[in-house]
Amino acid sequence: MKTFACAADLFGAIGHTPLIRLPKLSAAIGRTVLGKAEFLNPGGSVKDRAAKFIVEEAEQRGKLAVGGTIVEGTAGNTGIALTMLGNARGYKTIIIMPDDQSAEKINLLRAFGADVRLVPVVPFTNPENYYHVASRTAKSTHGGFWADQFNNTANYRGHYATTGPEIWEACGDAIDAFVASAGTGGTFAGVSLALKERKPSIRTVVADPRLVSFLLR
Repeated sequence: MKTFACAADLFGAIGHTPLIRLPKLSAAIGRTVLGKAEFLNPGGSVKDRAAKFIVEEAEQRGKLAVGGTIVEGTAGNTGIALTMLGNARGYKTIIIMPDDQSAEKINLLRAFGADVRLVPVVPFTNPENYYHVASRTAKSTHGGFWADQFNNTANYRGHYATTGPEIWEACGDAIDAFVASAGTGGTFAGVSLALKERKPSIRTVVADPRLVSFLLR
């Protein structure tokens, strides 16, 4: 009978996603191109890793305790991950989100039980920007913990400890470059640091469509 690995809980199910060879792209550029299948994490994205480390570190440092509330400003995926993991630990979740995000993300967050609060899309310098609203909400919420994915160093450390080593274990010295898009920068920073410690010559590249478009003009 075939046996399957069993995770103790949702936290234990995050990570160890496979690398998948992309045949058409590999053939097009004459190189072996592999994609890390982060969509196979329980919450459906790479943000599960950062959320896991943010929650675990907050618990260890006493910033998040039984009956607590996780507060975050997010465009969606980090909020989904935090809500999912918060449910597993018995925490409430308040998600502050720009009102231009997809109905699917908003509905999913609410289905998971998050208190979703939509705010107008305004520049970061505006105090009503979702980031600042999240900060104020956490401070005014009893037992509130602001995840602050943009400044919380647990974000990149999660990838330094897991994503980077997983890629190295699968590819070893054969890996020449790591390419990723960047939002908070946590994935790129953590993976880059982990890989370069093992092989300094590895190129690490942020793929920014707007920047590439500008350079190609």
